[in-house]
Amino acid sequence: MKKSGILKHIVPGVIIAGIALYLTYRKTDIAQLLSVLREMEWPVLLLVLPPLALSYAVRIIRWRFLLSPIRTVSARDAAGPLITGFFVNSILPGRVGEILRALLLSRKTSVPRASSFATVVLARIFDGLTLAAMTLIVLAVLWSALDSTIKLGLIAAGLLYIAVLLMLIALRRWKEVTARVISAPLRWVRLNNLSVRFESLLISFAHGLEILRDWRDAIRVILYSLCVWAALAISVIPVFWALHLQFVWYYPLLVLVLAGLGMLIPTPAGTGTIHGALVLVLPGLIGITPENTGILALLFHTTQFMPIILVGLIVAVKEGVTASQVSSLADSEELEMKDNAFNPGKNAD
Repeated sequence: MKKSGILKHIVPGVIIAGIALYLTYRKTDIAQLLSVLREMEWPVLLLVLPPLALSYAVRIIRWRFLLSPIRTVSARDAAGPLITGFFVNSILPGRVGEILRALLLSRKTSVPRASSFATVVLARIFDGLTLAAMTLIVLAVLWSALDSTIKLGLIAAGLLYIAVLLMLIALRRWKEVTARVISAPLRWVRLNNLSVRFESLLISFAHGLEILRDWRDAIRVILYSLCVWAALAISVIPVFWALHLQFVWYYPLLVLVLAGLGMLIPTPAGTGTIHGALVLVLPGLIGITPENTGILALLFHTTQFMPIILVGLIVAVKEGVTASQVSSLADSEELEMKDNAFNPGKNAD
């Protein structure tokens, strides 16, 4: 891979992350922050690892279930691409890891690329819907204490996820009609060629949605998704313990919801944007000091992403994906995947 390819993916996100970190911590009392660090119970942070590992284990189980109508995939074959994908997402902005994850699985198992990518997108959408449900819980508990801007942001995020769900349901049931309606704005502005390609891509993806055979499959995926996020919520609790902070049952949900909002801005692993979202909102909602919130944000971010970066680096090497290949692979294979999606016959077994 050319170095310029890596820089193209990393530099914009790093710049945004740097600005966000500066704006978040520029007024922090360093002496008080260091005092909080000295008083921490560092060994307690190890308790983050079991529930965090469980969340990834359930993700693997869920992905295998989504793939089962297409082909039976072993846990070992699914684990490598999934962990590698999350690793790449943690070092590059733009969700490059999702594309890489689908491609790696297709190479290992001969699952068609369009189908593999459809399962990845479906898993992420169910994650988003679960996060939307958590957002509604947080809204219900904290409505009177929320600033109007935060309310609007949380509501908008929830409505966006619901809109995506409705679009998927429509695509699943009325493929061609829904694809034509969604691509209509491109025709209105006379981008006819782009409209045709986008419509073909949507129809190809709609065929991939057929992996959800009936409502029972959807319920099962929802249950897996709830388990993923329940494990993640439990993994937040030791951070509060390590800082000697009192917490109520919904605090971990609030942290995950705010982190999810921060991740909407593309930086590597949400660096800076997650910190900013937590530091901006948490003190006013749960009454902890800005210094404690700053440390909480740093520890939450580190404990959530550092393990997958360390483990993912090892797994990525075993999968034959080196750091020097990721960007060029993302560039070339994304284009190839899109081309195959426009020509579904090319992916037929």
